[in-house]
Amino acid sequence: MSKIGNQQMMRDINKSLLLHQIQAYGPISRAELARKTKLSPSTVSILIEEVIREGVVYESGTSGSGVGRRMTLLKIKADSGYALGVDLAGSRCALLDMSGELIACETIPVMRGEDEITERLPGIAAAFLKSQRIDPARLRTVGVSVPGRIDGTQRAIVRAKPLQLENFALADIVEQALGAPAFLVNDLDAAGFAERYNGAAQGFSTIVYILIGYGVGAGIVIDNRVYRGSEGGAGRLSGLFPYGTRTLAERIARELPETFSGREEPEEAVRRFVALGMERTDGEIRERLERATEAIAGQCASIVELLNPEQVILSGWIAENDAYFELLRGRIQSLESGQLGRPTPVKAAHWKLQGAAVGAATLGLHHIFRMKEVG
Repeated sequence: MSKIGNQQMMRDINKSLLLHQIQAYGPISRAELARKTKLSPSTVSILIEEVIREGVVYESGTSGSGVGRRMTLLKIKADSGYALGVDLAGSRCALLDMSGELIACETIPVMRGEDEITERLPGIAAAFLKSQRIDPARLRTVGVSVPGRIDGTQRAIVRAKPLQLENFALADIVEQALGAPAFLVNDLDAAGFAERYNGAAQGFSTIVYILIGYGVGAGIVIDNRVYRGSEGGAGRLSGLFPYGTRTLAERIARELPETFSGREEPEEAVRRFVALGMERTDGEIRERLERATEAIAGQCASIVELLNPEQVILSGWIAENDAYFELLRGRIQSLESGQLGRPTPVKAAHWKLQGAAVGAATLGLHHIFRMKEVG
């Protein structure tokens, strides 16, 4: 590479480093940026003036009081662009501004199969942007979350059985239609990332997000990075499949026909099962709920001991009933070994049904502001 090429590469790396720091710690002064990045004050000043001209960063005010020099503070300009998140499993779209603030999250039509998604998704996404009065030219990134395995490039779906998809290069279709860089992410990974960055696990770098709903599995964030496994298959929790919403509803209708007819919606049946089980101190329903709780707590405690996270987030029906959530949290904490001398904190998900869409958009912002590396 030529000397000019090397200089431009280092300039891009240093600029990404500064943007990452402003996004993570803003409002922040130029002096503090120089201290954190170890770049010279002159380099910081030159690059900051460049990103201000580009409209990505702005001077938000000053710090300090009394005698002495007041420092100008820098922040990411919220309306300098937008990140779109699309959750194909939960049928939702979410829009974030560049500061990570949620602008809107709405339900969208259910789509299944390669032909239907190819034909309808671009138009649905464009209509959502139009409803929010967002110029498509200001869209900076699009993240699409799917209930299945993604290839290593995050460009194609290897397999997503609930969507009837296999070996489908969806990112290319989205990019061509919307004119913004696109990527794919597993829905549980996206939901876990949302909780880490602006949800119930904000401030922690290593968390586990466990969902037991219509889908069952885990999203894992280790040192601020989504952990996908060697082939994108991390997070499969087959031991918890019997407690998924649909499977559990079918079982209680079969085993407790006097109470559950089997004609009600699965989520309503499970919701009532939990409520009745928590109200009674004995009886068949309470006994079956107790057995389910012990099994779920045991699986969760094993995950905690294996990964030693800073925080565990529970989502789905296991976190909807407050009294039941407290019971389950206590069981998990009583079963884990407590490697740090205290139980691992367990919280209910903040984003709930919005998590995967918000997480896909948040991951898009993370890609924009991540630090570039040499090579």
